[in-house]
Amino acid sequence: MTPAQLQALLPQDLPAGLGWAVSGPVTSPGRLFPEERALVARAVPARRAEFIGGRLAAREAMARIGLPPAAIPPMPDRAPRWPDGVVGSITHTEGLCLAVVGRAAQWRALGIDLEADTPLQTDLLPEIAERDELATCDLPQELAGKRIFSAKEAAYKAQYPLTRTLFGFDAMRADLAGGELRMVVDIGLGRGARLPLTQWVVDGIILSLCALPT
Repeated sequence: MTPAQLQALLPQDLPAGLGWAVSGPVTSPGRLFPEERALVARAVPARRAEFIGGRLAAREAMARIGLPPAAIPPMPDRAPRWPDGVVGSITHTEGLCLAVVGRAAQWRALGIDLEADTPLQTDLLPEIAERDELATCDLPQELAGKRIFSAKEAAYKAQYPLTRTLFGFDAMRADLAGGELRMVVDIGLGRGARLPLTQWVVDGIILSLCALPT
């Protein structure tokens, strides 16, 4: 799938105040801000191309909601440092870079994940989800596992800027039919915290969005 094809497939019914945009990997750093360019100068070519594409997509998404272009350098943990008053998330997969952004006045945090809608390896299923989680999807387990993987990735990316906490897939339980994930371990946002989740599956692509309102 090309970036233009994905852009055409993106759902338009986003919550108010959110915008997203797509890019492919970009090899030339000429459109980066100086502070971004300096930080990826020594990165391997594939990583640098993904970084550039992600930042260009993020700035286009910012423009779609009326925000001016700004640098988005990585922090020491590689998470994006968004401009003041802006929250966002960037994801990469198979030659596609997707970004979603919003204003911090409306949104506490955002997390997105993009995956191919292909079966997950059977031996990875126990690491990703419990049997009851897989059963809620009404799909073969391997396909259900991939969709839960994407949902948990998006939710993890949403909580991380708020908590700076690392944890595994078993810290959350996904209810894709109910449109949420729930923390089941007292870590990060805390046991019982609920993270809203919207997931679209179009033309062989899984797109997961976790948007935490302010």
